Amino acid sequence: MTVVLADPGFAVDWNWQRHLTVWALAGRPYEPHFDSKVLEHELPVQPTSERQAHAAARNWWRAQGRTQALAALRESASQLGR
Repeated sequence: MTVVLADPGFAVDWNWQRHLTVWALAGRPYEPHFDSKVLEHELPVQPTSERQAHAAARNWWRAQGRTQALAALRESASQLGR
């Protein structure tokens, strides 16, 4: 797995195929660590390089990934509160 995108509170890693995994981060800002898996996303086309994976992850994250990740965290928190 390779981290291809980091955003405050989240990291996105790529499995060298078509799958991106979004992780919630925990810990101090200068020492973050993966806390829990938030969601998975399958890219429509497999990137052939790490550079393409970075670009695909960035485009997906900006278009819909961040919104989906925040919704998944809210859903998870509401289920814990039941």
